[in-house]
Amino acid sequence: MFSIATANPKEIVFLLDTSVSMNDTDPDKLSPDCIEALIRLLSDEDKFGLVTYNDNLQLVEPLGSDKGKIIRDVNSVVYTGYTNAGIGLSKALEMFSENDAGKYIIIISDGEIMLPDNNGTNYSLQLFAQSLEKATQNNVNIYTIALGGKQNAPAVNIYGNNESQKIYEAITPNDLINVIRQIAYTDFGLQKITVSSGDLQSGKINVKLPLTNTEAIKNAKIFITSTNIVDNVVTYNAEDGNIYTRKSFSLIDLYRPKNNSVDLQLSFNSLSNVNVDLLMQMEAIIRSDVQVDGNIADIKLIPVDKQNNIMVLNDAYFEGKTVNVEAEGKQIAAIVKDGAICFSLPAETTRDVSVKIHYEDLGINMIGDENTIVQIQTNDYAIGYIVISIIILGIAIAALIWIRNRNRYKEQKELQKSVSPYEYAGKLKIYITKLKEDIDIAPMEYNLYRRFNKEEISLAEILHQCGIELKLEGADKIIFSPGAQKALVLTNNSNCTILKNRELLIKNYNTMIYYNERFYITFEDEFSEAILEYKSIKPSERQ
Repeated sequence: MFSIATANPKEIVFLLDTSVSMNDTDPDKLSPDCIEALIRLLSDEDKFGLVTYNDNLQLVEPLGSDKGKIIRDVNSVVYTGYTNAGIGLSKALEMFSENDAGKYIIIISDGEIMLPDNNGTNYSLQLFAQSLEKATQNNVNIYTIALGGKQNAPAVNIYGNNESQKIYEAITPNDLINVIRQIAYTDFGLQKITVSSGDLQSGKINVKLPLTNTEAIKNAKIFITSTNIVDNVVTYNAEDGNIYTRKSFSLIDLYRPKNNSVDLQLSFNSLSNVNVDLLMQMEAIIRSDVQVDGNIADIKLIPVDKQNNIMVLNDAYFEGKTVNVEAEGKQIAAIVKDGAICFSLPAETTRDVSVKIHYEDLGINMIGDENTIVQIQTNDYAIGYIVISIIILGIAIAALIWIRNRNRYKEQKELQKSVSPYEYAGKLKIYITKLKEDIDIAPMEYNLYRRFNKEEISLAEILHQCGIELKLEGADKIIFSPGAQKALVLTNNSNCTILKNRELLIKNYNTMIYYNERFYITFEDEFSEAILEYKSIKPSERQ
């Protein structure tokens, strides 16, 4: 009912293989489950369509059909008959409009093309290849989910080398939901925050919405994926909400939550591959404030909620965060301060400037135009006055401008680099336990005590100084700094999953690590893993 929306609606057609061979590759019918999950995660502004095929077309729901009807239809399919993938893809391509919306076809199939005779099979294969070429010409993106993997497909299959087709492999049906997560977060750009904490053994999880002022949130979605979710009980306080529990996911969809705590009691058949994601949606219009000071225009962009007229970024969670904006061909690192996105532009001329805001840098999904126009207006009298003053005062005015710019530079540098009042006291033991590359990394130690400065350091830099050149996604955003009582402060600015004492660490928040404590990291590729242990050092190691 309530969906994450963005400023750029999409047109998405799901193309599902319902041939008899799918009974072997998808015996529990998880494919319809995953189609429903993606529909419920994406925007009400997005348009969906559905095509299912075996010997011929089976179900056709035109683009823009009711979401509930598409979900009911796809959950009613029966896997039977041969596989005419060519006619399925050809039909899906006919359904798109001629507007500028992003266009996508998501295929779920075990890859086979087979009809009762060779002529029919060859024609379907040829039609599928022609449709791929047409998709490229019409800027239609095709995401193909290969159930059972490409290698296990028959010789006559749909896995071509066309540039419009991106192929994901789901070796087992249980891998399907993780592929759907990749498409949602990587391809469609939905922003998630991992904020769950609790004891998965007992199924008790408390999800904390990171905002103090929950009035700024239009929708909060808690998306739980697992190999098998049996049941759930949810306690929340919101204006409205829906709970959907399926075989491989559970979705709690809250409209205008009234507090920042949601308690979940879940029952799993298996604790493997459990992920708990929070997706926050806000809806805002942009107000702007421009103050010209000499040749500098200080600009504030203020997102304001349409319904209750509050500043949606006026919360401690956003304060001081960096958000990129694009203006006049440049990308500028703006800072959130008191609910406003703050940055500066030159003010030599009066003009209108188009600005694009990258809300994804803040981890939120924003409804509303990400582009806005700001007016920079110089004062001719003031300019004349400044020119006369420069002639009269000369070097003095130049010196004042230099001092001001230098102070601004210092303030920006202070925002970029944090220096602790404490000193490093211990060392880190690092165990790389799992990598995509088939290599073994011996356990290593990094002596933090020997760092003679108090500045923060990333895990990526630590690995580099240890001589380990690994591309562990998110390691550059896992930050350490010295804390009080010889503790180590860990700040997780990444989308990695970090677990300490069975507690998932909240993104963009700090936690204290004390001697002999361990924490476990699953990196952003959701495969590579490491264990880190904070230890005291011997007197001999202080030399």
